[in-house]
Amino acid sequence: MNFRTFACAVLVAATTDGLAQEPPPGQLLHDTYCVGCHDSRVYTREDRLARDYREIRSEVHRWQQNIGLKWDDTVIERVSRHLASKYYRLPCLDEC
Repeated sequence: MNFRTFACAVLVAATTDGLAQEPPPGQLLHDTYCVGCHDSRVYTREDRLARDYREIRSEVHRWQQNIGLKWDDTVIERVSRHLASKYYRLPCLDEC
């Protein structure tokens, strides 16, 4: 491999890492604590429990209590916004 090829490869790798975005707030918490028990179909099925943002937030609050996570309101809000935005495609009370 010549120097130019190596330099281009390093530049591409560095640029790719720099462009990688962090997941939205709440996604890592959801992916860590929620998908172990169910997959995304629970959010999109016809008989889902939550139909609006307040109900999403209520379900997040209820389930984090059920499994003993002791999340504060900020964390519950982050996970709720993530779910509203990604799966339910519903408006949040504020900006998601």
